[in-house]
Amino acid sequence: MPKIGDGLDAVAAFAGAAAAGMSLFVPFSFSDDATIDSPYRVTSLINSVPRAAALGLIVAVVVAVLARPVTRPGLIWLTATGGAATLALNYLIGEAMTSADVLTTQNYIDSLCGGVLFGALCVCTWRTRWSAVGFGLGVLVVFVYGEVVAVFTSNASEMADQVVHTPIWLVGSAVVLLAVNTARHRHGLMLPAMPRIAADLPIAPIIATTVLSLSLLIATEWLGREFDGRRANPWQVALAVIVTIVAAFTAAVLLPGRDGTGVLIAVSVAAAADSLSEAPSLGWHLVLVLVVGVAAILAGRRWATPWGALLGAAVLCGFAIVADRLPWALVWTAGVLLVTGVAGFAIGSLRVSYLPSAMLCLGSLYLPSVLWSIPTGERQWPTGGTALADRVPGQVALAITVGAAAGLAVLYQIRPAARPQAARP
Repeated sequence: MPKIGDGLDAVAAFAGAAAAGMSLFVPFSFSDDATIDSPYRVTSLINSVPRAAALGLIVAVVVAVLARPVTRPGLIWLTATGGAATLALNYLIGEAMTSADVLTTQNYIDSLCGGVLFGALCVCTWRTRWSAVGFGLGVLVVFVYGEVVAVFTSNASEMADQVVHTPIWLVGSAVVLLAVNTARHRHGLMLPAMPRIAADLPIAPIIATTVLSLSLLIATEWLGREFDGRRANPWQVALAVIVTIVAAFTAAVLLPGRDGTGVLIAVSVAAAADSLSEAPSLGWHLVLVLVVGVAAILAGRRWATPWGALLGAAVLCGFAIVADRLPWALVWTAGVLLVTGVAGFAIGSLRVSYLPSAMLCLGSLYLPSVLWSIPTGERQWPTGGTALADRVPGQVALAITVGAAAGLAVLYQIRPAARPQAARP
């Protein structure tokens, strides 16, 4: 059972991870008095969200790499607190704005601050059991929320009135909890990072993050343009799938040892979740997400297996393929539970030998997916092309999952088995 201090660490990690994840996954908030009826402004905001997510993840990994050798946990908690405080300040400024012209800029600032919070907090919390569970649960809740709730709609003016964003109370709570933990750990001391061989440069996770983020972003935007106003050809979708698989495998190989396993799993789970339909809100299902999420993360910690996580992603893809034949209420509730269980198990199964690798693996869940660009009757943003059958996204996600499984098999062949002392929170 966790002690009081462990519980406080877990709660702070949950709030901080949720605030950071929301800053990467959803658009920036704006004042109710803001004028955002221009389609150009709305389109600019929509386009900036995946780009800001990619930029924020790169910043998060850079911060994690820089914080890894620090032996004073209080300094890392202080960095996370500073990121959260700047995030809150940006929101307060945004609420005071009456012009929508600065929304895109503030959305990027939002992601940069969230990246600082995300990276520092991951290094703080992924070392110990219960704080890692809290951090993983925060990542999971935001991931599920972003996948099953319609952040954007096909109607620009409707989107302007109903846009979702990080609630200020969540950011404020994260600032307070992180500040308390900074004071608690101000005199703490951690063992220094183990010396690394010259060929294993700390910059490798940064390069891997850049390759993965930019590749997925370029593939998603390119496929979106191919669907814009028309119906893309199957070979164009296949090319986007190949780019996704190659980018994930390249990033996995760049990470030390078998740390890249988590990247391949995250890309496949994110694609599988993207294949599901969306609803206006999460509602009471949030309780189910929390309960099932904790159980799934603990199960992943207890019976960690990458192949099990990939199998879960494949099951999720199969469910998305046949979902249009089932009642909507059953489909959406079952989909929420499946996404929560599969993603939670994948997060709990994550094992790395180098902490910044964990940041990339977890943050990869928030990266844009090529499935974002495939319009269906239930998933219309951000393109206006001819809607495809509802089963197509599930088929595309299944292809990505199969490719990720093949990449994992190759990775296991070219890399030795993980050493027993690999870092485990």
